[in-house]
Amino acid sequence: MIFHVTLLISFLLFSFPLSSQTSTDIRGTIKDQSGKPLVGVSIFIKELDRGTQSKSGGNFILTNVPYGSHQLEARLLGYEALKLPITLSSGSKKEFSFTLKQSTVLLKEVDITASRRKQEQTDTRPSILTIEPKEAKFKAGAAEDVLRSLQTLPGVVAPNDFSSQLVIRGSGPDQNLIVMDNIEVFNPYRLYGFVSMFNPETVSGITLLTGGFPAKYSDRLSAVLDITNREGTTERSFAGKTNISLTNANLVLEGGLPFWDASWIVSTRRTYYDLIAGPIARASGAVDGDIALPNFRDIQAKLVFKPFTNHTFIINGISSRDNTELTSGTNRTQADSISLFDKSFNDVVGFTWLWSPNDKMITTSTISYYNNIGSSNFGGEGGSNQIFGDTSTRESIQKIQDSLRNAGIEVPTLYSIEGSQSFNFEKTSFKSELGWKLSPEHYIELGGAIDFISTGVDFEIVLDPRLKALRASNPRIAAFPESFGTSIDYARSSLYIQDNYKITKQLTLTPGLRLDRFEIIGQTYLSPRFSASYAIDSLTTIRGAWGLYYQSPGYEKLFDRQVFLDLTTSATQSLLAEKATHYIAGIERMLTPEWQIRVEGYYKDFDDLILQQKLRGTNYRTERIDGKDITKREGWTSPIAFEGDSLTATPVNNATGNAFGVEVFLQKLQGVGDSPFYGWLSYSFGFANRYRDGFTIPFNFDRRHNLSITGGWKAASWLDVNFTWAFGTGFPWTKPVGIKPRIIQQKDTLTGNNIAKIDEDWRGVVFIIDRGGDENLNQTRLPDYHRLDIRGTTYAQWFGWEWSFYLDIINVYNRKNILAENYRVNRQTLEIETRQTAMLPILPTIGISVKF
Repeated sequence: MIFHVTLLISFLLFSFPLSSQTSTDIRGTIKDQSGKPLVGVSIFIKELDRGTQSKSGGNFILTNVPYGSHQLEARLLGYEALKLPITLSSGSKKEFSFTLKQSTVLLKEVDITASRRKQEQTDTRPSILTIEPKEAKFKAGAAEDVLRSLQTLPGVVAPNDFSSQLVIRGSGPDQNLIVMDNIEVFNPYRLYGFVSMFNPETVSGITLLTGGFPAKYSDRLSAVLDITNREGTTERSFAGKTNISLTNANLVLEGGLPFWDASWIVSTRRTYYDLIAGPIARASGAVDGDIALPNFRDIQAKLVFKPFTNHTFIINGISSRDNTELTSGTNRTQADSISLFDKSFNDVVGFTWLWSPNDKMITTSTISYYNNIGSSNFGGEGGSNQIFGDTSTRESIQKIQDSLRNAGIEVPTLYSIEGSQSFNFEKTSFKSELGWKLSPEHYIELGGAIDFISTGVDFEIVLDPRLKALRASNPRIAAFPESFGTSIDYARSSLYIQDNYKITKQLTLTPGLRLDRFEIIGQTYLSPRFSASYAIDSLTTIRGAWGLYYQSPGYEKLFDRQVFLDLTTSATQSLLAEKATHYIAGIERMLTPEWQIRVEGYYKDFDDLILQQKLRGTNYRTERIDGKDITKREGWTSPIAFEGDSLTATPVNNATGNAFGVEVFLQKLQGVGDSPFYGWLSYSFGFANRYRDGFTIPFNFDRRHNLSITGGWKAASWLDVNFTWAFGTGFPWTKPVGIKPRIIQQKDTLTGNNIAKIDEDWRGVVFIIDRGGDENLNQTRLPDYHRLDIRGTTYAQWFGWEWSFYLDIINVYNRKNILAENYRVNRQTLEIETRQTAMLPILPTIGISVKF
């Protein structure tokens, strides 16, 4: 408790006025002679050592510029430098529009510093990747989704075509920290992970740190995704943009207010799979009644105002809802059925106060509230193909059941399941940070945060005995109780300090130190971190980093992990936080003003990884009797009990691991030079393993080779063509080692005790797939993955509005990429049959966007 009080005092101190000095913000836009907005222009005031770069739309903002006379400069390679004397006072102009003239500039070291360098040489952070919001919106095959647009960057792997999750450098999605406008977000996925909560029309900055991230970030082992939403325009009192495609609609409204230099922006999105596909499915008889196929809607708002000099206040919020309602129709042909009613809600509210007491210091204080709740009821029957064969229509199954019933034979039924679940994740956060520029070469950051987290999970599931036997036979299926309910309230606190110090003209160091307190396990951790950059020349930079990273357990992290853990107080008393150690080294070089290359190597050690506890329990096996028919019970011995491992939901620190590899990133920068082509090539060569109980188990998403080529062509002023081609070697997979009789537990009618018996139906012994033990986990591979996506966008101006039309084609050559392999036993031949589940086929989408 003392630790939390100390943090609260720190929070108040960071926000307390230290001194007073008049300053203001400079805003504006930069265009070329044709009126096209320029992105990546360096805008700076040299004598103040203050600068920025123009973003999407050519917009820029230079904050906390002292009143007085200055010289504002704008530079971009390929254009003449612009210098503009300005005088700032309380009533002076603070918005400017520039036009840069093109010029021919040779590649020299002195010129390259004015190009659109992605990262300054004094920025010591390795493994940092940034993309423009426009790249996220127009990237082929990304479904205009921010997270999907990152899946072709080096070190990043997509789990499958249906997920927007990020697997980064051999770590699971649960090990990524996701921050939006200084607020940590637990569950950023919508439509069961198909898209994310981030609207590409309102995002202004997308930064991904794939490793070695600094001390200001905590409670994750792998990576950080930092998203910033843009402010509304101040150039007009009202403006808007809408985007409509075959699957969703997006509306953005924004404008300036006549007081306090204020702006506002509101956006809303909605998918309408339910409105289009729902009536079709209902008319076909596939479903009954009112249905709502997976759909979501959200509304997002941001208000920025500056009532006092040097003070900026930001209020932002997001509210969204996901919904699915589906019941199989009574007139359906297939026997399998499903019933699903699922709803979830996400709400985020934040208030941020930015205050710059002078031109050397800035404080950022944020109070936020996050709530993610959901509930579902589900049920159904399945397994018709396994039980009755391929021709398992409802009519054919009914005939089989009738004939067996007439013959006095036990009638088989489909596998059945039913259940319900609910969850509630709630977080209230107080966070304050201070940035202090001691000199042009020395910048210190320090901060503190307190999170009050409340989580609750309740579920109940009923499986028939045959499904229980199937679950027990598959080591890839994690353990979970059939009934569970709990709620946990705890605090999470932290302090950090980091120092960016330019030691010499070439060498910059950033040591950092972080202190975390995780009340859920009652542990405190100290995390030293260090990064450095060395400028060999103005074109070439070497960077390296080392650091310790800790991650606490929590129900909010289990969404991405897809493994259930019992985190009640008794289960977490002896737990430690998971730990990772990062080692990173890389080199980056500007080959030309347009081409940039980066090569980076990494090694990560994992310790104290949390897994489900194994206990010694009773398992059963049966052995074949020579000379007997193995399709009959007489061909096997009675089930023999033996002591074996059994997974439980109790968490234990019982695994280690590592991930290492090399990445190459070659990029042709957009907006630099006269070439109409741009894009990047990324290649990763990596290994990722986990170690448990003496076994080496490849990580589920261990991918040896991962290659992607993303390109764009500005074919004409009215036409953009983009493509993405991705290739990856297959993920690890567990293939069968054979077949075995299914053993089920049944109650003895005489004693009431459970007894083990070989399961039979009218055809004899029921066989299941034998996947072996831990030694067989992930020892083979799925087929290689590759896919080509193409997008074409045309532009026009009608009625004073800006129009764009696009055609996006996913998987152009209709590659059958495999998501999973499912196995069953052919009852006639007793051979194992493989059925592959494919990912997305060729999928064209059209859409229209209007800016008014």
